[in-house]
Amino acid sequence: MNTLLSVKQVAFILRVHPLTVRRYIRQKKLKAVKIGGNIRIEENSLQDFHNEITITEQQPKIFKNTRFLDKQFTRDDPLFRLEGRGAGLGLK
Repeated sequence: MNTLLSVKQVAFILRVHPLTVRRYIRQKKLKAVKIGGNIRIEENSLQDFHNEITITEQQPKIFKNTRFLDKQFTRDDPLFRLEGRGAGLGLK
């Protein structure tokens, strides 16, 4: 027989909040069963879910807004024209 885990136990294992685990269940990302009014997750389902997550995390992350990645700061940038307390960067 497969071990059944509670939502709180799964949250502890995945290092997420219990509401996040419930959201995964609601989104059908994580399989669960309801026994006597309590939600239980089979250990095999948890392992499959964990394997699926680790595979997607290994893919390279693509930035949605790449225009800020290529920006170079110059002396004309407003950051260097700040005045007042703590604004002295000493770059003159």
